[in-house]
Amino acid sequence: MQPLSHLSTESSRWKPVYEDLLRIVLSSGAHGQIVDVRDALRGVVKADRPLVMMCPHPDDGAITAACMLHEFAVERGLPVIEVLVFAGERNVDAPWLNNQKKVTVREKEFRLECDVLGAEPVCWDLDAYRSPGYRPTAADLDKIVGWFDQRKPGALIIPPATDAHMAHRMTRCFAAIGLIGSGLADTMVMSGWTPWGPLPQPNAFFTYDEQAERTKEWAINCHASQVKLTDYTEFCNHLGRAYAALTREWSEGHSLSGGRPSRSDVNAVGVELFRIERFDPTRADLLASDPIQIALGILGGHLDPSSLHDLVPATA
Repeated sequence: MQPLSHLSTESSRWKPVYEDLLRIVLSSGAHGQIVDVRDALRGVVKADRPLVMMCPHPDDGAITAACMLHEFAVERGLPVIEVLVFAGERNVDAPWLNNQKKVTVREKEFRLECDVLGAEPVCWDLDAYRSPGYRPTAADLDKIVGWFDQRKPGALIIPPATDAHMAHRMTRCFAAIGLIGSGLADTMVMSGWTPWGPLPQPNAFFTYDEQAERTKEWAINCHASQVKLTDYTEFCNHLGRAYAALTREWSEGHSLSGGRPSRSDVNAVGVELFRIERFDPTRADLLASDPIQIALGILGGHLDPSSLHDLVPATA
């Protein structure tokens, strides 16, 4: 990095803290560092290493990554799994149904979505959903680690660490537990950008055309109990097109292909955004707030699990 010391002599209003502030931004990465996620996933998702979407609730997969899931499952014929972590029956506005019937409704909607996208549906029945603060039991942890050990995701899509919903943040924690417990150091971890939690500095995008957009609409409309409350079909259409405009702005030359003419750029009407997660040893704040950073640090040999106690805040 170019030294900033000359500014102290050239600026009449110089303060030493200015250099620290500038260094924070200058070390955060260059503008336009956003890649096509297809390139990043090449060779990662294979016949024995599926692409896994961890869904805190039944409709999260459709809203976050329907177009990408469908392309990999149907057009590429690669294994794609959607894992339903929490049933989400609390958000079914049908007072004439008891809780078990509501669970059945949402699980059926989830399986229907998976049929549309070509994904394998997996429903976890975790005690954590019935516990205050989504605290897991020992049986839950055994189930999570055992599943990761058996299925060995090649790539994993999870909610962002900044998500406002506790169930979404706990899903991210369960992913970290599964990765550490099964020793999957080579799994590519991606945070998906959803309407519920902004994604700081996305670094990967997936373009989709009008036909794929219709597939996303179908997948979202599988969740009739939710569309009745909020029209996520229209919502996600607008978001996808806004993300496409943002991605063109972030990628150099206002092009989704980094300045090179591309058919996918010309036909793209929308974008699904992701952040490919990597361990950042310079961010102590992330170690204190993001389980995935800890998981990546441990699996990459950068962190000693026994030394993390002082970094993580105590719980009640």
